[in-house]
This record gives sequence, C-alpha cells and structure tokens, in this order.
Amino acid sequence: MGRYILVHDIGTTGDKAVIFDVDRHDIVASATVEYPTHYPHTLWAEQKPEDWWSAFAESTKMLLKVVNPSEIEAISFSGQMMACLPVDRDGNALRNAIIWMDQRSINEVEFIRTTFTDYEFYSVTGNRLSPTYPIAKILWLKRNDPNTYNRTYLFLQPKDYIVARLTGTFQTDFSDASLTAMLDIFKRTWALNILNEIGIDSDKLPPIKPSTAIVGEMNSDVAHSLGFPHRPPIVLGCGDGVCTAVGACVTDVYDSYTYLGASAWLSLISNNPLIDKSMRLFNMVYIDPYLYTPVGTMQTAGAALRWFRDNVFLLEKFASSIVDISPYELIDREAEKSSVGANGLIFLPYLMGERAPWWSSYARGVLLGLTLSHSHSDVARAVLEGIALNLGLIMVSFLENDVDVKEPVALVGGGAKSSLWPKIISNVYNRRVAVLRYREEVAALGAGITAAYALKIYSSLREAKNVNKPLQIYSPTESEVTIYKKLLEIFKRSYLALEEVFREIDTLYKSTSP
Repeated sequence: MGRYILVHDIGTTGDKAVIFDVDRHDIVASATVEYPTHYPHTLWAEQKPEDWWSAFAESTKMLLKVVNPSEIEAISFSGQMMACLPVDRDGNALRNAIIWMDQRSINEVEFIRTTFTDYEFYSVTGNRLSPTYPIAKILWLKRNDPNTYNRTYLFLQPKDYIVARLTGTFQTDFSDASLTAMLDIFKRTWALNILNEIGIDSDKLPPIKPSTAIVGEMNSDVAHSLGFPHRPPIVLGCGDGVCTAVGACVTDVYDSYTYLGASAWLSLISNNPLIDKSMRLFNMVYIDPYLYTPVGTMQTAGAALRWFRDNVFLLEKFASSIVDISPYELIDREAEKSSVGANGLIFLPYLMGERAPWWSSYARGVLLGLTLSHSHSDVARAVLEGIALNLGLIMVSFLENDVDVKEPVALVGGGAKSSLWPKIISNVYNRRVAVLRYREEVAALGAGITAAYALKIYSSLREAKNVNKPLQIYSPTESEVTIYKKLLEIFKRSYLALEEVFREIDTLYKSTSP
C-alpha cells in the first residue's frame, strides 16, 4: 500500500498534475492538460474557468490509472495568482477570469492614486499599484460591468474556484490573498481602509485560511465521476509563487531561490514584510502565515529566450527538429563559444515592459553595442547574460535592504536545465547556486509538501528539507565575478539612459497605430 497525494497546479498554460509519494518523497507520475488564454482586446488576457475544471478532471482520470485511487490520501493545489473571477452563491463563474497578465485596468490604478500615493499603498499591502493586481481588476469590473459586479457573491482565485466546486466551500489562503494587493500585509486581514476608500465591497472577498487548511471532502458525485471509491480530503494549498518556494525546500529564514521560467524571480523567507523604499520588491505571505516571502520578479526570462529561438535562432530550432536535442541546448552550445560579457554586447530583456527593479510598462528590449564583428554566439550569450544581469539588480535590491541572502541559492524552473545559465547566474550573484532535482514540477511538489504537512505526515516543513535535493552546485569564479560586477553597472546605466526614449517610442507608436 502506498500513500499518495494528488496535486494540481492550475497554471497559466495548463493544469500540471502529479502524484506525490509521501513515503518515498518522490513524484511518481505526472500529467499535463493545456488550455488556452484568450486576448479579446489589446492588454486583455482571459481564461475560461470551465477549461480549468475540464483540465482538472482529465488529468485526474489520467493519473488514477497509474495508482490505486483508494491510496490517494488528499488532494492539494497550487495555482496561478492575481486573477479576478466573479462567482455567484453557487460557485458559478459569472464571466471569464481576468488573469494575472491582463493590463486593462490602467485607469483604475490612476483612480486609486487620487486617494493613496504609491508608497502609502505599498506600505500597507506590501505590493505596488499596478494593473496586474486584482484590486485594480475588480475596480475595473465595477466601473465597466456594474451588472456583473453587483451579481458577484465572491471574487476567487483559480485554485479556490476548483476547491469550491469540489467541496462547496469558499475561501482563499494567505498567499493568494497577499497578491491581491487588498491584504494588509502586516495585520494579515483585508485592508478595509483602502477598500472602503476606493469603493470595493469587502464582503465580496472570501474568508482567508492557512494554506494547510483541510477545507472539506470531495463532493460524492464528483468523486464518483472521477473514479474515487472514497471522498478524499481537500487541502487548500498556496498560490504558485509560494508553492514554488516550498517545492524548492526554502523553509528557513533567509533561505533563497531563483525561479527561471517564462518569467523569473529571486525570493527568500523573512520574518517580516520587506518594505523597500524604492518599491522594487513585493511581498507574499508564506505557507506559515507568520512568515513572508519578499520577491523581485522580472517579466520575461524564458519568454525572451523563446522569442529569440523563434525569430533569431532559427537554425537551432530547425536542427532540433532533426536531431533529438532541445533547441535550448543548441543555443547553450552556441553561447559557450562566446566569452564572458558577450564581447561587449548587452541585452536589455524588457520585451513586455518590466517589473523589478524598474516597474515600467514602457521598457523595451534592446541589443546594445552591436557591431559587424559580433557573431551568432555573442547574441546567444548576451540574451542569457541580460536576463541574469536583471536578476543581479534584483539581488542588489535585497542586499541594499540589509537582507542576508543565504547560499546556495536554489535554482528551479525550466531554465535551470541549461548547462550555462546557472554558471552565469552564480557569477552575477557572486553566490553558490544549487540546481535542484525537481525543476519544472517544483510548484506541484510544493503543494504536495503542503498537504503532507497539513496531514501531519511531516511534523514540520524542515522535515521536507531534502525532498528536492541538489543535482549540481555551481560556485562563482573570481575573474568572472569581477567582469559581471562592472557589467552590471553598465547594464543599469543603459536602462536609465534609455528610460525616456522608451516613453517616446510608446507615445509615437500609439499616435501612429490604427
């Protein structure tokens, strides 16, 4: 007999489900079911909640063919954060979900600024004023679709919607609540003073519970339809940002990790919210609701590399279709032919604006210093280095706040499979970097650990410290650290020199576009 936890990570591109064996501390099976994102207008990004549910059901049935369904001890969740999904009293979605990348609520952010300065808002919520946050999206809905707003019983996050359909109960956890920008990050309650001032009804926000809360058992009809002989308990789980921290085995204060996926971030555990005077960093509540995970996130990491793969590194993409090698491995090989600093070529990786450290929607991607002597290899290395250098600026943001970023920095996400990128990041950070065993399944693994802790299979999170062990540890090289330290300053000044130019480009584009 095994002891398994079924985990669902309701992500941006699909539901990644895994079976976590709590005795072997291992993922024994996985299944991914994708769903689309819809872009009905410029800056809009929506998903259909029914697609989440269909993916949940399909991936569950796939995994129940691998293990005995009666051995599933619980179901737990990770999920994309910062969404806005209005539901009625029966849990029915009233419209498509407005997901995290949606930027439509720019005017609502300006409206909030008429009442609160950016720093006043940040010092309460631990998060910046931005169209990405649910507070602005809910306000947009109230101002532009008042009928739906008035019919709304509660606004839910993706994982909370699935949990509601499974149990008939409504709640969110502290991690998801903290990235709505509606939570008082110090009191860990809804920020009523802000909500009342801007006109959002606090009774439309769900109760907040710990990520480890066992919120009920699966509805018997749903259990039967999915193939369960019993009604497994449902563990609420965390938003994917916090689940990733748990899956990276970041459990103690100042433990740190970097996620290198479509986006990238650097985060750690702290006793208190980190209120940065320059507002470069934001804050989430950890699985332990008395701890925090300050974060510095950049918009495009792997997404920028993917753009270059599809538009510049076409030979590598074509070759990978003939030989059984990832195009990213071929790009790595090409980048290794260049030298540290890409022979003076600098890439600003701002292909979708940027969050940390600049928080500018005007920022643009740039290849700076390009000459006739530069090669394909230099471009490949510059792309990897540019993303690492922006992460280096995020590291500086932590260090300037007197935060002790522990070594080794765990490295997870698809980018951690690179043979070169971890070396570059180690030298930019001037810290040892540990590439972990589970890199792409890390959020799902974190939700599995959360459930095991909730079920008291683990007596503490520290007991799960070695679930995701290092595969390889990279150490900085003094000569390369020296070069990257100088390059980081040039990289920073390059953005600042172009900051006004980016605004002018945006203005020109808007004035000439149809």
